[in-house]
Amino acid sequence: MTDTRHTSTTMASQPGAGTGRRPSGPCGNQDKDMRDLFDTFIKKEDGVPNPPDLPMPFIFTLRDAKQKVIRLQSNNLVAEASNSDPEKLSVVPNRFVQGKQYPIILGVQGGSSCLSCGTLSQPKLQLEDKKIMELFEDKEQAARFTFHNIPEGSTHRFESATYPGWFLCTSQKSSEPIRITNHPGETEITEFYFKRILTQ
Repeated sequence: MTDTRHTSTTMASQPGAGTGRRPSGPCGNQDKDMRDLFDTFIKKEDGVPNPPDLPMPFIFTLRDAKQKVIRLQSNNLVAEASNSDPEKLSVVPNRFVQGKQYPIILGVQGGSSCLSCGTLSQPKLQLEDKKIMELFEDKEQAARFTFHNIPEGSTHRFESATYPGWFLCTSQKSSEPIRITNHPGETEITEFYFKRILTQ
């Protein structure tokens, strides 16, 4: 549904449906986990993957600024006020996108499905059955799955790379799917705590 004053779209599940150089140094706040991610996956000098074998995706969890945890329910990412553990998100950089902040791809279920904005005239947030490591290698396919991670102090915003000005968000209410909005800072919550989980 579209409102001329305020637009947001909710997440819908759907089956799978720049340049090659490393992104330029982000402006604004730096984020060590993101620097580590890009340094691990991409050579600084030429923007290609580090040979011979690619590393595993980094693992992160997500909570909104109201401390609602982001969890997977019925193939949707849902924000709920709960003491349950957040969903473990697989994260890789998009090495084909240059610009502000850190372009990343977010996956669930071990990276077997990834968060996409679709290909319509307005973004439609959904999980698609695309493997995250295949997207890392695929410039064309990766674009709609890419979000600029924008650190802002202790929180982060996530802006769609293919729909500039549209940000991941959650409702003020609990147990609703995450959304995407082009009016950040109004009703929806667009600030998230993005925490890396170290694995052996």
